[in-house]
Amino acid sequence: MYRPGETVIVTQDDVNKVGVVLDQYIANKLTVYDVLLENRSALCMITSAPKNTTRINRQLTTKLCGDHDESPVKHNIPWKELVEAEALPFTKS
Repeated sequence: MYRPGETVIVTQDDVNKVGVVLDQYIANKLTVYDVLLENRSALCMITSAPKNTTRINRQLTTKLCGDHDESPVKHNIPWKELVEAEALPFTKS
């Protein structure tokens, strides 16, 4: 499970991108996430299931974006400033 504000690696059509989790919720008995990528595009309702072409890559996220402060990959999205200014995109449908 990923929390809002957490850095994740999203694999989309075999291309890996860095993003930040905006929201997490349950839809059709699956945990799905809304993710804002570093190029400022938002992906809605993605999972971490390996069968999907667009997914949160669990292996890369665990390896590169661990819980410790010295993780090699961090998002460069100004998450705290966007939350304070209420400037996050609306992603739930």
